Amino acid sequence: MTHSFFGGVYPATRKDNTKRKPMTRLSQTPREIVIPLLMCSDGPSTPLVSPGDPVTVGQPIARRGETGAAAHASVSGRVRDIVPWPHPWGGQSPAILIDNDERGTPYDGQLPPLDPRQFTLAQVLKRVETAGVVGMGGGAFPSQDKIARSAGKIDTLIVNAAECEPYVTADYRLLLERSENILRGAQALALCLGAERVVVVTEGDKLNAVEAVERRLRRKGASRVNILPVRTCYPLGAEKQIIQTVTGREVPPKGSPLDVKCAVFNVATVYAIHDALFQGKPITHRAVTVTGGAVTRPRNLWVPIGTPLRHLLESCGGLRETPDRMLIGGPMMGIALTNLDVPVTKDTNCLLCLTGWEHKPDLPGGVCIRCGKCVGACPMHLAPTIIRRALEEQDLKRLSKYNLEDCNACGCCSFICPAQIPLVETVAQAAVFVKRGGKQ
Repeated sequence: MTHSFFGGVYPATRKDNTKRKPMTRLSQTPREIVIPLLMCSDGPSTPLVSPGDPVTVGQPIARRGETGAAAHASVSGRVRDIVPWPHPWGGQSPAILIDNDERGTPYDGQLPPLDPRQFTLAQVLKRVETAGVVGMGGGAFPSQDKIARSAGKIDTLIVNAAECEPYVTADYRLLLERSENILRGAQALALCLGAERVVVVTEGDKLNAVEAVERRLRRKGASRVNILPVRTCYPLGAEKQIIQTVTGREVPPKGSPLDVKCAVFNVATVYAIHDALFQGKPITHRAVTVTGGAVTRPRNLWVPIGTPLRHLLESCGGLRETPDRMLIGGPMMGIALTNLDVPVTKDTNCLLCLTGWEHKPDLPGGVCIRCGKCVGACPMHLAPTIIRRALEEQDLKRLSKYNLEDCNACGCCSFICPAQIPLVETVAQAAVFVKRGGKQ
Protein backbone atom coordinates (compact mmCIF):
# COMPACT_ATOMS: atom_id res chain seq x y z
CA MET A 1 0.00 0.00 0.00
CA THR A 2 1.27 3.46 -0.87
CA HIS A 3 0.34 6.80 0.59
CA SER A 4 0.44 10.29 -0.86
CA PHE A 5 2.33 13.36 0.26
CA PHE A 6 1.25 16.97 0.03
CA GLY A 7 2.28 19.06 -2.97
CA GLY A 8 4.76 18.11 -5.65
CA VAL A 9 4.85 18.67 -9.40
CA TYR A 10 4.94 16.52 -12.54
CA PRO A 11 7.76 17.60 -14.86
CA ALA A 12 8.36 15.63 -18.07
CA THR A 13 10.59 12.67 -17.17
CA ARG A 14 12.74 12.68 -20.34
CA LYS A 15 14.52 9.46 -19.40
CA ASP A 16 13.95 7.54 -22.65
CA ASN A 17 17.37 8.41 -24.09
CA THR A 18 19.23 6.46 -21.38
CA LYS A 19 16.95 4.20 -19.34
CA ARG A 20 17.42 1.27 -21.74
CA LYS A 21 21.18 1.72 -22.01
CA PRO A 22 23.24 -0.53 -19.69
CA MET A 23 26.10 0.89 -17.67
CA THR A 24 29.33 0.70 -19.63
CA ARG A 25 32.91 1.27 -18.60
CA LEU A 26 35.00 3.94 -20.25
CA SER A 27 36.81 2.60 -23.29
CA GLN A 28 39.83 4.56 -22.11
CA THR A 29 40.37 5.93 -18.63
CA PRO A 30 41.57 9.55 -18.39
CA ARG A 31 45.28 10.26 -18.22
CA GLU A 32 44.71 12.45 -15.17
CA ILE A 33 42.44 11.70 -12.20
CA VAL A 34 41.48 14.46 -9.76
CA ILE A 35 40.40 13.33 -6.27
CA PRO A 36 39.04 16.31 -4.29
CA LEU A 37 39.72 16.26 -0.57
CA LEU A 38 36.21 17.69 -0.15
CA MET A 39 34.01 14.62 -0.74
CA CYS A 40 31.81 14.93 2.31
CA SER A 41 29.28 17.49 3.50
CA ASP A 42 30.99 18.00 6.85
CA GLY A 43 34.33 19.18 5.43
CA PRO A 44 37.58 18.14 3.73
CA SER A 45 39.71 15.06 4.41
CA THR A 46 43.38 14.84 5.36
CA PRO A 47 45.76 13.60 2.62
CA LEU A 48 47.85 10.47 3.23
CA VAL A 49 50.07 10.81 0.15
CA SER A 50 52.56 13.33 -1.18
CA PRO A 51 53.62 14.36 -4.69
CA GLY A 52 55.68 11.60 -6.28
CA ASP A 53 54.10 8.74 -4.32
CA PRO A 54 52.96 5.68 -6.32
CA VAL A 55 49.32 4.60 -5.84
CA THR A 56 47.21 1.59 -6.77
CA VAL A 57 43.48 1.08 -7.30
CA GLY A 58 41.70 1.13 -3.93
CA GLN A 59 44.67 2.47 -1.97
CA PRO A 60 43.73 4.98 0.78
CA ILE A 61 45.00 8.44 -0.22
CA ALA A 62 43.06 10.57 2.28
CA ARG A 63 41.58 9.85 5.70
CA ARG A 64 38.84 11.29 7.80
CA GLY A 65 40.22 13.68 10.39
CA GLU A 66 37.95 15.93 12.40
CA THR A 67 35.92 16.22 9.18
CA GLY A 68 35.66 14.54 5.82
CA ALA A 69 35.53 10.99 4.51
CA ALA A 70 38.23 8.55 3.46
CA ALA A 71 39.24 8.74 -0.21
CA HIS A 72 40.92 6.10 -2.35
CA ALA A 73 42.79 6.03 -5.64
CA SER A 74 40.49 4.98 -8.49
CA VAL A 75 43.39 4.26 -10.87
CA SER A 76 46.98 3.21 -10.44
CA GLY A 77 49.81 5.61 -11.16
CA ARG A 78 51.69 8.36 -9.37
CA VAL A 79 50.63 11.42 -7.41
CA ARG A 80 51.60 14.48 -9.39
CA ASP A 81 50.53 17.19 -6.96
CA ILE A 82 48.02 18.36 -4.35
CA VAL A 83 46.63 21.68 -5.50
CA PRO A 84 43.43 23.76 -5.41
CA TRP A 85 41.07 22.59 -8.17
CA PRO A 86 37.59 23.55 -9.38
CA HIS A 87 34.99 21.64 -7.37
CA PRO A 88 31.55 20.55 -8.61
CA TRP A 89 29.91 22.12 -5.55
CA GLY A 90 31.34 25.51 -6.52
CA GLY A 91 34.62 27.33 -5.96
CA GLN A 92 37.86 25.42 -5.49
CA SER A 93 39.03 22.72 -3.13
CA PRO A 94 42.41 21.02 -2.57
CA ALA A 95 42.61 17.93 -4.76
CA ILE A 96 45.04 15.05 -5.31
CA LEU A 97 46.15 14.84 -8.95
CA ILE A 98 47.09 11.33 -10.10
CA ASP A 99 48.89 10.54 -13.37
CA ASN A 100 47.18 7.37 -14.60
CA ASP A 101 49.57 4.61 -15.74
CA GLU A 102 46.56 2.77 -17.29
CA ARG A 103 47.62 -0.54 -15.73
CA GLY A 104 44.83 -0.74 -13.15
CA THR A 105 47.12 -2.32 -10.56
CA PRO A 106 44.97 -3.33 -7.53
CA TYR A 107 45.85 -2.38 -3.95
CA ASP A 108 47.36 -5.33 -2.09
CA GLY A 109 46.00 -4.25 1.30
CA GLN A 110 42.31 -4.84 0.55
CA LEU A 111 40.30 -5.81 3.63
CA PRO A 112 38.79 -9.32 3.94
CA PRO A 113 35.00 -9.77 3.70
CA LEU A 114 32.95 -9.81 6.90
CA ASP A 115 30.82 -12.81 7.88
CA PRO A 116 27.16 -11.64 7.87
CA ARG A 117 26.32 -14.16 10.61
CA GLN A 118 28.85 -12.72 13.02
CA PHE A 119 29.56 -9.05 12.29
CA THR A 120 28.85 -6.44 14.96
CA LEU A 121 27.65 -2.85 14.72
CA ALA A 122 31.14 -1.63 15.63
CA GLN A 123 32.67 -3.66 12.79
CA VAL A 124 30.14 -2.32 10.29
CA LEU A 125 30.72 1.29 11.36
CA LYS A 126 34.49 0.89 11.09
CA ARG A 127 34.29 -0.82 7.69
CA VAL A 128 31.92 1.79 6.23
CA GLU A 129 34.13 4.62 7.50
CA THR A 130 37.28 2.95 6.15
CA ALA A 131 35.64 2.50 2.74
CA GLY A 132 34.75 6.20 2.62
CA VAL A 133 31.02 5.60 2.10
CA VAL A 134 28.94 8.79 2.02
CA GLY A 135 25.37 9.54 1.00
CA MET A 136 25.52 9.11 -2.78
CA GLY A 137 22.08 10.50 -3.52
CA GLY A 138 23.26 14.09 -3.16
CA GLY A 139 23.62 14.56 0.61
CA ALA A 140 27.25 13.34 0.83
CA PHE A 141 26.94 12.89 4.60
CA PRO A 142 29.17 10.27 6.34
CA SER A 143 27.19 7.02 6.19
CA GLN A 144 28.72 5.59 9.37
CA ASP A 145 27.32 8.53 11.35
CA LYS A 146 23.83 7.91 9.97
CA ILE A 147 24.06 4.20 10.74
CA ALA A 148 25.22 4.91 14.29
CA ARG A 149 22.36 7.37 14.89
CA SER A 150 19.74 4.98 13.50
CA ALA A 151 20.82 1.70 15.09
CA GLY A 152 18.11 0.30 17.37
CA LYS A 153 15.78 3.26 16.76
CA ILE A 154 13.97 2.31 13.54
CA ASP A 155 11.53 -0.31 12.31
CA THR A 156 11.65 0.51 8.57
CA LEU A 157 14.66 0.82 6.25
CA ILE A 158 13.89 2.47 2.92
CA VAL A 159 16.23 1.95 -0.04
CA ASN A 160 15.66 4.98 -2.24
CA ALA A 161 15.80 4.16 -5.95
CA ALA A 162 12.92 6.51 -6.84
CA GLU A 163 15.15 8.84 -8.87
CA CYS A 164 12.38 11.38 -9.47
CA GLU A 165 14.61 13.97 -11.16
CA PRO A 166 14.03 14.13 -14.93
CA TYR A 167 16.72 12.73 -17.25
CA VAL A 168 18.68 10.80 -14.56
CA THR A 169 18.74 6.98 -14.85
CA ALA A 170 21.97 5.99 -13.04
CA ASP A 171 20.20 4.56 -9.97
CA TYR A 172 17.70 2.72 -12.15
CA ARG A 173 20.44 0.96 -14.12
CA LEU A 174 22.31 0.15 -10.91
CA LEU A 175 19.18 -1.44 -9.39
CA LEU A 176 18.42 -3.34 -12.60
CA GLU A 177 21.93 -4.66 -13.20
CA ARG A 178 23.22 -5.21 -9.66
CA SER A 179 20.10 -5.89 -7.65
CA GLU A 180 21.49 -9.00 -5.96
CA ASN A 181 24.29 -7.07 -4.27
CA ILE A 182 21.92 -4.23 -3.39
CA LEU A 183 19.47 -6.62 -1.72
CA ARG A 184 22.25 -8.33 0.20
CA GLY A 185 23.57 -4.98 1.35
CA ALA A 186 20.08 -3.85 2.37
CA GLN A 187 19.50 -7.02 4.41
CA ALA A 188 22.84 -6.60 6.19
CA LEU A 189 22.05 -2.96 6.90
CA ALA A 190 18.59 -3.86 8.25
CA LEU A 191 20.13 -6.48 10.54
CA CYS A 192 22.64 -3.94 11.79
CA LEU A 193 19.99 -1.26 12.39
CA GLY A 194 17.39 -3.59 13.88
CA ALA A 195 14.83 -2.78 11.15
CA GLU A 196 11.82 -5.10 10.92
CA ARG A 197 11.29 -4.51 7.21
CA VAL A 198 13.12 -3.20 4.15
CA VAL A 199 11.33 -1.40 1.32
CA VAL A 200 13.06 -0.79 -2.02
CA VAL A 201 11.26 2.11 -3.72
CA THR A 202 11.40 2.71 -7.46
CA GLU A 203 9.21 4.43 -10.04
CA GLY A 204 6.25 2.47 -11.31
CA ASP A 205 7.22 2.85 -14.98
CA LYS A 206 10.52 1.00 -14.47
CA LEU A 207 9.06 -2.50 -14.70
CA ASN A 208 12.35 -4.13 -15.69
CA ALA A 209 13.94 -3.17 -12.37
CA VAL A 210 10.83 -4.22 -10.43
CA GLU A 211 10.80 -7.64 -12.10
CA ALA A 212 14.55 -8.14 -11.58
CA VAL A 213 14.26 -7.40 -7.86
CA GLU A 214 11.14 -9.55 -7.45
CA ARG A 215 12.86 -12.54 -9.13
CA ARG A 216 15.78 -12.29 -6.76
CA LEU A 217 13.52 -11.88 -3.74
CA ARG A 218 11.61 -15.05 -4.63
CA ARG A 219 14.84 -16.94 -5.17
CA LYS A 220 16.38 -15.74 -1.91
CA GLY A 221 13.20 -16.01 0.14
CA ALA A 222 13.87 -12.62 1.73
CA SER A 223 10.61 -12.18 3.63
CA ARG A 224 11.43 -8.85 5.23
CA VAL A 225 12.32 -7.12 1.92
CA ASN A 226 9.69 -5.65 -0.43
CA ILE A 227 9.92 -3.80 -3.74
CA LEU A 228 7.46 -0.92 -3.97
CA PRO A 229 6.79 0.69 -7.39
CA VAL A 230 5.19 4.11 -6.97
CA ARG A 231 3.73 6.71 -9.28
CA THR A 232 6.29 9.37 -10.12
CA CYS A 233 5.68 12.71 -8.45
CA TYR A 234 8.56 15.07 -7.91
CA PRO A 235 10.11 15.30 -5.25
CA LEU A 236 9.26 11.71 -4.30
CA GLY A 237 12.97 10.97 -3.77
CA ALA A 238 13.26 13.54 -0.96
CA GLU A 239 13.69 11.85 2.41
CA LYS A 240 10.53 13.09 4.14
CA GLN A 241 8.32 12.55 1.08
CA ILE A 242 9.47 8.99 0.46
CA ILE A 243 8.89 8.12 4.13
CA GLN A 244 5.33 9.43 3.93
CA THR A 245 4.72 7.56 0.66
CA VAL A 246 5.95 4.25 2.07
CA THR A 247 4.67 4.38 5.66
CA GLY A 248 2.04 7.12 5.83
CA ARG A 249 4.07 8.70 8.64
CA GLU A 250 4.83 12.40 8.42
CA VAL A 251 8.14 13.70 9.74
CA PRO A 252 7.30 16.70 11.97
CA PRO A 253 8.64 20.21 11.27
CA LYS A 254 12.28 20.50 12.37
CA GLY A 255 12.20 16.72 12.86
CA SER A 256 14.18 13.83 11.39
CA PRO A 257 13.30 10.36 10.03
CA LEU A 258 14.19 8.89 13.43
CA ASP A 259 11.14 10.66 14.87
CA VAL A 260 8.97 8.26 12.83
CA LYS A 261 11.29 5.23 13.19
CA CYS A 262 12.59 5.25 9.62
CA ALA A 263 15.95 5.48 7.88
CA VAL A 264 16.46 6.22 4.17
CA PHE A 265 19.56 5.23 2.20
CA ASN A 266 20.10 5.88 -1.49
CA VAL A 267 20.43 2.72 -3.59
CA ALA A 268 24.00 3.62 -4.66
CA THR A 269 24.95 4.05 -1.00
CA VAL A 270 23.54 0.61 -0.17
CA TYR A 271 25.50 -0.87 -3.06
CA ALA A 272 28.69 0.77 -1.75
CA ILE A 273 27.98 -0.57 1.76
CA HIS A 274 27.62 -4.06 0.30
CA ASP A 275 31.00 -3.81 -1.40
CA ALA A 276 32.61 -2.50 1.79
CA LEU A 277 31.19 -5.30 3.97
CA PHE A 278 31.32 -8.33 1.69
CA GLN A 279 34.15 -7.55 -0.71
CA GLY A 280 36.34 -5.23 1.33
CA LYS A 281 36.16 -2.62 -1.44
CA PRO A 282 36.16 1.14 -0.94
CA ILE A 283 34.31 3.54 -3.23
CA THR A 284 36.45 3.95 -6.35
CA HIS A 285 33.77 4.00 -9.07
CA ARG A 286 30.15 5.05 -9.46
CA ALA A 287 27.31 5.16 -12.00
CA VAL A 288 26.83 8.45 -13.88
CA THR A 289 24.24 9.37 -16.51
CA VAL A 290 25.49 11.66 -19.29
CA THR A 291 22.49 13.05 -21.15
CA GLY A 292 20.59 16.05 -22.47
CA GLY A 293 19.64 17.27 -25.91
CA ALA A 294 23.14 18.62 -26.58
CA VAL A 295 24.91 15.26 -25.98
CA THR A 296 25.69 13.22 -29.11
CA ARG A 297 25.26 9.74 -27.56
CA PRO A 298 23.61 9.84 -24.11
CA ARG A 299 24.78 6.93 -21.95
CA ASN A 300 25.03 5.46 -18.46
CA LEU A 301 28.66 5.02 -17.46
CA TRP A 302 30.52 3.23 -14.68
CA VAL A 303 33.40 5.62 -14.07
CA PRO A 304 36.36 6.09 -11.74
CA ILE A 305 35.89 8.71 -9.04
CA GLY A 306 37.93 11.75 -10.06
CA THR A 307 37.26 11.48 -13.80
CA PRO A 308 37.02 15.00 -15.31
CA LEU A 309 33.56 15.68 -16.71
CA ARG A 310 35.17 16.69 -20.00
CA HIS A 311 36.33 13.09 -20.43
CA LEU A 312 32.80 11.79 -19.83
CA LEU A 313 31.49 14.00 -22.61
CA GLU A 314 34.22 12.86 -24.98
CA SER A 315 33.35 9.21 -24.28
CA CYS A 316 29.75 10.03 -25.31
CA GLY A 317 30.81 11.50 -28.64
CA GLY A 318 31.04 15.06 -27.39
CA LEU A 319 28.44 17.76 -27.94
CA ARG A 320 26.36 17.95 -31.10
CA GLU A 321 25.49 21.57 -30.38
CA THR A 322 26.44 24.24 -27.89
CA PRO A 323 24.48 23.62 -24.68
CA ASP A 324 22.34 26.39 -23.32
CA ARG A 325 22.89 25.12 -19.79
CA MET A 326 25.09 22.44 -18.17
CA LEU A 327 24.28 20.94 -14.80
CA ILE A 328 25.65 18.37 -12.38
CA GLY A 329 22.52 16.48 -11.39
CA GLY A 330 19.00 16.84 -12.69
CA PRO A 331 17.25 19.97 -13.98
CA MET A 332 15.29 20.59 -10.76
CA MET A 333 18.09 20.61 -8.17
CA GLY A 334 21.23 20.35 -10.28
CA ILE A 335 24.25 22.61 -9.78
CA ALA A 336 25.06 24.94 -12.68
CA LEU A 337 28.33 24.02 -14.35
CA THR A 338 30.72 26.37 -16.12
CA ASN A 339 33.93 24.33 -16.05
CA LEU A 340 34.20 20.81 -17.49
CA ASP A 341 37.50 20.25 -15.68
CA VAL A 342 35.64 19.52 -12.43
CA PRO A 343 35.80 15.83 -11.50
CA VAL A 344 33.24 13.16 -10.69
CA THR A 345 32.78 12.97 -6.92
CA LYS A 346 31.03 10.33 -4.83
CA ASP A 347 27.68 12.11 -5.08
CA THR A 348 27.82 12.85 -8.84
CA ASN A 349 24.98 10.99 -10.57
CA CYS A 350 24.48 12.97 -13.78
CA LEU A 351 26.07 15.36 -16.25
CA LEU A 352 23.23 17.16 -18.01
CA CYS A 353 23.72 19.33 -21.09
CA LEU A 354 20.50 21.08 -22.06
CA THR A 355 19.56 22.86 -25.25
CA GLY A 356 17.46 26.02 -25.22
CA TRP A 357 14.12 24.25 -25.83
CA GLU A 358 14.60 21.89 -22.88
CA HIS A 359 14.19 24.37 -20.05
CA LYS A 360 12.53 27.64 -19.17
CA PRO A 361 14.56 30.68 -20.22
CA ASP A 362 16.12 32.75 -17.43
CA LEU A 363 13.80 35.74 -17.33
CA PRO A 364 13.60 38.44 -14.69
CA GLY A 365 11.04 37.49 -12.07
CA GLY A 366 7.67 39.08 -12.70
CA VAL A 367 5.03 40.36 -10.32
CA CYS A 368 3.36 37.86 -7.99
CA ILE A 369 -0.27 37.37 -9.09
CA ARG A 370 -1.20 35.60 -5.82
CA CYS A 371 -2.35 32.46 -7.61
CA GLY A 372 -1.22 30.26 -4.73
CA LYS A 373 0.34 27.60 -6.98
CA CYS A 374 3.62 27.69 -5.05
CA VAL A 375 1.74 27.03 -1.79
CA GLY A 376 -0.07 24.06 -3.32
CA ALA A 377 3.14 22.63 -4.79
CA CYS A 378 5.44 22.92 -1.76
CA PRO A 379 5.79 19.43 -0.24
CA MET A 380 7.01 20.93 3.03
CA HIS A 381 3.81 22.93 3.68
CA LEU A 382 5.62 26.26 3.30
CA ALA A 383 4.10 29.36 1.70
CA PRO A 384 6.83 30.81 -0.55
CA THR A 385 4.78 33.83 -1.63
CA ILE A 386 4.09 34.83 2.00
CA ILE A 387 7.75 34.27 2.88
CA ARG A 388 8.72 36.51 -0.04
CA ARG A 389 6.44 39.29 1.17
CA ALA A 390 7.76 39.06 4.75
CA LEU A 391 11.33 39.19 3.46
CA GLU A 392 10.59 42.29 1.41
CA GLU A 393 9.21 43.90 4.57
CA GLN A 394 12.23 42.68 6.59
CA ASP A 395 9.80 41.20 9.13
CA LEU A 396 12.04 38.99 11.26
CA LYS A 397 9.29 38.07 13.72
CA ARG A 398 7.04 36.62 11.00
CA LEU A 399 9.86 34.87 9.17
CA SER A 400 10.98 33.18 12.40
CA LYS A 401 7.60 31.38 12.57
CA TYR A 402 7.66 29.92 9.06
CA ASN A 403 9.92 26.85 9.62
CA LEU A 404 12.29 27.98 6.86
CA GLU A 405 14.80 25.28 7.79
CA ASP A 406 12.34 22.69 6.47
CA CYS A 407 12.86 23.88 2.89
CA ASN A 408 14.75 21.21 0.93
CA ALA A 409 15.32 23.45 -2.12
CA CYS A 410 13.44 20.98 -4.34
CA GLY A 411 12.46 23.75 -6.77
CA CYS A 412 8.73 22.93 -7.00
CA CYS A 413 7.75 26.52 -6.21
CA SER A 414 9.98 28.06 -8.87
CA PHE A 415 8.94 25.40 -11.39
CA ILE A 416 5.22 26.06 -10.96
CA CYS A 417 5.35 29.86 -10.64
CA PRO A 418 3.69 31.50 -13.72
CA ALA A 419 5.54 34.76 -13.00
CA GLN A 420 8.90 32.87 -12.95
CA ILE A 421 9.85 34.38 -9.59
CA PRO A 422 13.00 32.66 -8.22
CA LEU A 423 11.23 31.47 -5.08
CA VAL A 424 13.83 28.86 -4.09
CA GLU A 425 16.47 31.59 -3.86
CA THR A 426 14.00 33.84 -2.04
CA VAL A 427 13.34 31.24 0.68
CA ALA A 428 17.10 30.63 1.01
CA GLN A 429 17.69 34.37 1.46
CA ALA A 430 14.95 34.49 4.09
CA ALA A 431 16.58 31.62 6.00
CA VAL A 432 19.92 33.46 6.00
CA PHE A 433 18.17 36.65 7.13
CA VAL A 434 16.64 34.80 10.11
CA LYS A 435 19.91 33.04 10.93
CA ARG A 436 21.67 36.41 11.12
CA GLY A 437 19.02 37.83 13.37
CA GLY A 438 17.63 40.25 10.80
CA LYS A 439 21.00 41.53 9.59
CA GLN A 440 21.65 41.65 5.85
